[in-house]
Amino acid sequence: MAERGALEAAAAAGVINAEQVGPLHDFLASRAAGVSATPSGEEDLRFLRNFHDVFLATGIALLAIGLAIGVSVYVATSGVDSPQAGAITTGALFAGCGAVMWSLGEVFARRRRLFLPAIAIVISLTVFTVMAVALLYAGVLVGRGFDGTGLDMSTMPPELRMGIWVATAFAFLAPLAFYARFRLPFSLGFAGGGIALFVIVAALTANFELTMQYLAPLELGLGLLLFLAGVAFDARDPARTTRYSDNGFWLHFAAAPFILNGAFGLIGQMFGEQAGFSSSGALVASAAEGGNNAIAHAGITLAVVLLLGIVSLLINRRVLIVSTLITTGVAIGILMNAVGMGAGALAASTLIVLGAFVLILGASWHSARRALLGWVKPDGAWARIFPPEASPAT
Repeated sequence: MAERGALEAAAAAGVINAEQVGPLHDFLASRAAGVSATPSGEEDLRFLRNFHDVFLATGIALLAIGLAIGVSVYVATSGVDSPQAGAITTGALFAGCGAVMWSLGEVFARRRRLFLPAIAIVISLTVFTVMAVALLYAGVLVGRGFDGTGLDMSTMPPELRMGIWVATAFAFLAPLAFYARFRLPFSLGFAGGGIALFVIVAALTANFELTMQYLAPLELGLGLLLFLAGVAFDARDPARTTRYSDNGFWLHFAAAPFILNGAFGLIGQMFGEQAGFSSSGALVASAAEGGNNAIAHAGITLAVVLLLGIVSLLINRRVLIVSTLITTGVAIGILMNAVGMGAGALAASTLIVLGAFVLILGASWHSARRALLGWVKPDGAWARIFPPEASPAT
């Protein structure tokens, strides 16, 4: 099968069009995968090829930061004499910065298919776009006589609420447009996370108290929807060799924090923590209270982590486990603290146990998957969702 680098070189030489690189690579990869009886089971990070990509991505990030600072300095020193003019000028300049990022996308994402620089571009594009829309809308509000009062969520004026909704909507519209144009997987995952963020912000501004009360189940539900979207892409590419798999990976990446915050938020509420606590924050609060309450909280948290680990093994996605490491470390520390260790011994023991857990899971990943998925037939329907492991070479 032709490597993506060879196809990109062919595009640079004019042998094929740049637009054909991605589809042609996916086609050749899918044909190669069809020859094998079982999938390889690995998650290749195709967004990073070499240090040149890191070099370019660093340059793009520095350029974006420089543009943002330059706009701020220009507006601050240009003698703008009214808040309305300042907001509109800054918003227009940020829109121009977004256009610069889109132009860079045409070069690095569409023509050269450099994924890591494209990630830096779409993040910068989204930030510039959201800021531009927010500032332009604010300038219009100021021009209509909006005095900035009533910022309490419960008494927020409809105009301000609509402005927040419009600005937040571009947190997913910008990366979604980027994906529609350039077909790069990260932008799809970014758009999915933006949609979930928009729903949460819209709910908070519509009814702050009620949303805070049900924030944990809302986050969990949104995370599970993103997770199912990732599974749908994975089912189209069980061998993890095409762009469908990359789309699934980034959707799982976006889903993980929402699932974790939602699940651990619900656990925190079970133990009397206030709504809105992060997973680690709720655990730390329980630890401060001490006693059996903290131990039970940590134990249930680890049970949820174990469940996520089993799900990760079944669908062959490690990103869910990586997302739980901080919370897992806090939970392990709480349990170890119950035996009365000193601060130094507690820190060392927690890190040793956490590191050993990751190493053991990583080393036994394939054998554990074979044990869990022995019932899945390689050519069956379930194999598209739970790709089975190949038998070890003899």
